[in-house]
Amino acid sequence: MGLRRVIALGEALIDFSALEDNVPLREVAGFARNPGGAPANVAVGVARMGVASQFVGCVGDDPFGHYLIEVMRVYGVDGTHTHTVAEQTSLAFVARNEGDPDFFFVRHPGADVMLLDEHVAELALDEEACLHFGTNSLAEDPIASTLRRLVTRAREAGALVSFDVNLRPVFWRDLRAALAAAREMMAQADLLKVNRAELLWLTGEQDVERALSALVAQVPGTVLCTLGEGGVWARRADGLDVRVTANRVACVDATGAGDSLIAAVLSVLARRGVGRTGLGELSRGEWEEVLRFASAAAAINIGRLGAMNAMATYAETEAFLQAAGKP
Repeated sequence: MGLRRVIALGEALIDFSALEDNVPLREVAGFARNPGGAPANVAVGVARMGVASQFVGCVGDDPFGHYLIEVMRVYGVDGTHTHTVAEQTSLAFVARNEGDPDFFFVRHPGADVMLLDEHVAELALDEEACLHFGTNSLAEDPIASTLRRLVTRAREAGALVSFDVNLRPVFWRDLRAALAAAREMMAQADLLKVNRAELLWLTGEQDVERALSALVAQVPGTVLCTLGEGGVWARRADGLDVRVTANRVACVDATGAGDSLIAAVLSVLARRGVGRTGLGELSRGEWEEVLRFASAAAAINIGRLGAMNAMATYAETEAFLQAAGKP
């Protein structure tokens, strides 16, 4: 058995993306409505790659929630465990800056927080599944408690556990609680994704290489660290050390860069049938192939406006690599 489908759990929300570059949110004159939310983006990114994908979470029983359900359905995401609740769909206002975008969230609390055990009681978890989620879902109950129990179920069932830190401080009353939650989950992750800022935050280090070495020593699986223009780095405690440079492209909107990258990684693993057991056996050369493909998918994504609706297909990514001379 090996990985065949990806289950992304957490928030689906609306990104209102600034139509102007490098302008503070308070001065932005206009926004474009885009479907988003990191786990929902990953679910769509995986589906766009031709891999079975499911989104698990709650949206509001409101125009935005129904819009998100329809968009994900059109992209081919299984919505069997996507639920509507009375709370409103969360909104994010996004300023497009050079480097990482700035966010302002409207979520008091949002519908995504309301995921209950009963919503996931029939969710199938086995050795052919990957459960993917982020730190945002650990900030508030009931979703935090639901997720913790689901991670235990996933590990007992042999599913691959993928954790993207994706820290949004505004979701947390106390960042010490965020740090504890992130460390709790990274200790159970087969695949851990962080960016540069999250890497330094988790370890307390100031140097990326020292921080990555420190983090790898605490994680049972493989660590992926995204470094923006510096590319992506994969490390494992057994000595695996692979770094792939970023593709040079004009950045239109970096909102979905990390989501597109991890979606592509999970898609390649699923296409190759690499589940929890096989992940630790991937060679340096195999990881180079995976990361080159994922980096290309991220490059395509940041060249478009939006996150979910900017996800690349498998064919687009292959064509990008061919054009770049990196088959």
